[in-house]
Amino acid sequence: MKRTVITFFIGFTLLGCADKKAQEKALLDDVIKVHDKVMMADEQVMKNKMQLDTLIQHADARVKDSAAYYSKLLNTADDAMSNWMHKFNPAQTGKSHDEIMTYFDTQKKQVMAIDSQLTAAVTGSTKYLLKTKSK
Repeated sequence: MKRTVITFFIGFTLLGCADKKAQEKALLDDVIKVHDKVMMADEQVMKNKMQLDTLIQHADARVKDSAAYYSKLLNTADDAMSNWMHKFNPAQTGKSHDEIMTYFDTQKKQVMAIDSQLTAAVTGSTKYLLKTKSK
C-alpha cells in the first residue's frame, strides 16, 4: 500500500511538471508566432523607408514633411522591435514556473504592441506612398 501511494505521488508530480513545461512552451510558442509575424513585415518596412527617403530628398517641402513623418513612424516601430529582440531571453533557466509564465506573458504583450505599432506604420506609409504616386 505504501509503495502504491509513493508511486502515485511521484507519477502525479511528474505529470504536474510536464504540464507546467507544456504551458511554458505553449506561451513561448505564442510569443515566437507574433515575433515571426512582425518579422515578415520587415521587407515592406525597408521598401517603404527607401521610397520615403527618396521623396524626402527630391520632393517639395510639404511632401518632405509628410514623408519624414511616415519615415519616423517606421523607424520608431522598427527600433522598438530591434530593442525587444535584443532584450528577449527565451531561456528562462533557474526560474519558477510562475516567474517564467509571467515573463513570457509580459513579452507576448510587448511584442503584440510592437506588432500593432508596426502594422499601423506600414499601413499608413503604404497608403501615403500610393496617394503620392497617384498625383
